[in-house]
Amino acid sequence: MHLRFSGERVLGSRALPILLAILAGLAVYISGGGAAIERALHEGRDMIRSHSAGDRFVLVEIDAKSLRAINDWPWPRSVHANALEALERAGASTVAFDVDFSSFSSPDEDARFAGAIDSATVPVILSTFRQYASQHSAEEIESLPLPSFRKNAQLAAVNIFPDDDGLVRSYPMAVVTGGVPRPSIGAMLAGAAGRAGQSFPIDTAIDPETIPHISYIDLLNGDIPATLLAGKIVLVGASAIELGDRYPIPGHGVVSGPAIQLIAAETLRTGSSPVSRGPWAAMAVALFALLLAVRARGAWQAAWLISAGLLTLALPLGFEILHWGTVETAPALFMLVVAGTWLGIAHALKAFGSVRGTDQLSGLANRRTLERELEHAKGGNALIALRIGGYADLATLLGPVRGAELVLRLVDRLRGEGIMDVYRIEEGALAFFGPAGPDTPAGDFIGSLAEVLRPPVEIAARRMAADCVFGCATAARGEAAGAVIDHALLAADQAREHGQLWENHSAEMAGSRDWRFSLSGELDAAMAAEHIWVAFQPKLDIAAGRITAAEALVRWTHPERGDIFPDSFIPHLEKNGRMLDLTLYVLDRVMEQARRWSLAGNPINVAVNVSAPLLVMDAFVGAMRERLDGGTLLPSLLTLEITESASMEDPERALAGMRLFAEMGIRLSIDDYGTGQSTLSYLKHFPASEIKIDKSFVLAIRDNRNDQAMVRSTIDLAHELGFAVVAEGVEDAAVLEYLRALGCDYAQGWHIGRPIPAKDFAKLAGIGIVSCNAA
Repeated sequence: MHLRFSGERVLGSRALPILLAILAGLAVYISGGGAAIERALHEGRDMIRSHSAGDRFVLVEIDAKSLRAINDWPWPRSVHANALEALERAGASTVAFDVDFSSFSSPDEDARFAGAIDSATVPVILSTFRQYASQHSAEEIESLPLPSFRKNAQLAAVNIFPDDDGLVRSYPMAVVTGGVPRPSIGAMLAGAAGRAGQSFPIDTAIDPETIPHISYIDLLNGDIPATLLAGKIVLVGASAIELGDRYPIPGHGVVSGPAIQLIAAETLRTGSSPVSRGPWAAMAVALFALLLAVRARGAWQAAWLISAGLLTLALPLGFEILHWGTVETAPALFMLVVAGTWLGIAHALKAFGSVRGTDQLSGLANRRTLERELEHAKGGNALIALRIGGYADLATLLGPVRGAELVLRLVDRLRGEGIMDVYRIEEGALAFFGPAGPDTPAGDFIGSLAEVLRPPVEIAARRMAADCVFGCATAARGEAAGAVIDHALLAADQAREHGQLWENHSAEMAGSRDWRFSLSGELDAAMAAEHIWVAFQPKLDIAAGRITAAEALVRWTHPERGDIFPDSFIPHLEKNGRMLDLTLYVLDRVMEQARRWSLAGNPINVAVNVSAPLLVMDAFVGAMRERLDGGTLLPSLLTLEITESASMEDPERALAGMRLFAEMGIRLSIDDYGTGQSTLSYLKHFPASEIKIDKSFVLAIRDNRNDQAMVRSTIDLAHELGFAVVAEGVEDAAVLEYLRALGCDYAQGWHIGRPIPAKDFAKLAGIGIVSCNAA
């Protein structure tokens, strides 16, 4: 069909674009297709009308400080009794506990808390909730406080129900527990009534940080102002990260469950719940503007459409400020978009942008587009570059298309935080503009983004953790756009080298960015001066309950630059052929230390990482034989770790090299199992005796069923094939207990111990000998 863009026939009748717009708006409303837009717009309005919580409610936090002070979790019930009595003395009008009191402890402790409730002169509210019977069961169980506790207490539900994307936006008025509809604790604190199954949107413009709060231990110690609690409604609940009662809410990242309960209570108390009043008011505004636009010409059409769009966006903000609820705007916006496209198709095509300004794999705007944006900027904008650690290896493993999918998953999370314009400036790097002004510190902003980006991303049935670092650069007036982007990338590189989450670009960076290329030339002097030393990370024999092994990790303390992280110098030593010298240096010190520990009656097997090329290098094999013959290498105390991905790059050569070391009696371990393409049955052909499950599968094992299945099946099959299993990334006691139940052999991670000098490792392992490596 031939279209004449300059004639009246293109538009047809004036009623056609209006009719199409109305149909589009109704279709969006009926289908709910604008839900994502509504959420994004709502979060933007929350930023505009962000406000503090009132002072009617006070949160008593079971925080990290309190857990350290009372190091006996779960706390004895007498502790809670003391807290209740302290709150009553301080004048609290109501005391609610978001704490699980459904299980028996000791008779004396239970009687102490029951007595405190019975003698209380203020209302006491205890929590009840539903939860799954286990991680592998769909059966729900209901938790109620002990009968002796609830005799003189009121019960309220504390269940929180996140949306499909994991964010909490709504809150229940009541929940059925124990066969009885019970008000939610937020509704009870606010004095609001509702029925089970009924919920309401919480006011996410309330800043959780402004909720009046005190530490539990400060309450017990009396370290609070006398008037802080007088006449206030108090909620006692957990905010410590290790207790796990935390949920993400729009615009504020992850907050504690009790804080969400109080936000819900504050919403009900102030009547600020943004309950939808439907799309009709906004659609009426859009329709009126379209009637005027179709009769206008040229710039006036755009003016009417833009004005209608701005008024449509402002309408729900006015409703929310006046506490009238909110207005759905997506249908009206779609009306304006459809009509605007019809009336100005040429301009719409131009707005889509050219292919040259778009990254072909991800569809994101590219560096060229960002440079154009910077060229037209007035200056002063903070540009933030995000580098994805190890992206080249991930892209090699996944392929470019899957690599782009990983990038897009991260972009989705950024957009969930309100960052809509994201540019892919390199394969493994993104850029976006940060908040302007002194009221939004870059560190806080980036810290919240890192929290959102930290959870693993599932790509092609694999869980990939994106290790992100950030760099900031400010676009000065007149500065070349490309230079600003390069500065932000350089700052991100410096942040990774310094072990920081982010850094600001400075003039000093440009003058020192090439220093690392000289490190290979400094290697000999550094080894001679023992600036390069070995740290030992303990490995726990889970069944025996003691440390029986360690992993050796190289460290470089530079006399001028301080601690240099391995990621900053290992790649350059590999490129310059110096890994043989460094590896032998580490091996000699490891063996000397291991011999001393063995003579002290506590033999410790130490694992040393070996890069793949060394496995088949004659010089390395010869040096190892020489040390074995000379007695300086004790095979029983040494394990060589080879990464799974490295062993699979050239499996035949890797197998030949591994056999040579196995013949010497040296133990071999396959590191980072699960990140490569191989299976355990294939790895069985390698003469290894141990595999290490990559930490990306262990970190979230309690919450992710896929990780649970992978780890469980790996342990079972590995044992059948004769492998011992080491789990990396064990960072809390709950994960360790879970691995113990699965029959895992060894655990390694920060909960067991961080990499430490040899003398500190000796103390940790109970070895009575002074180390030879005092670095």
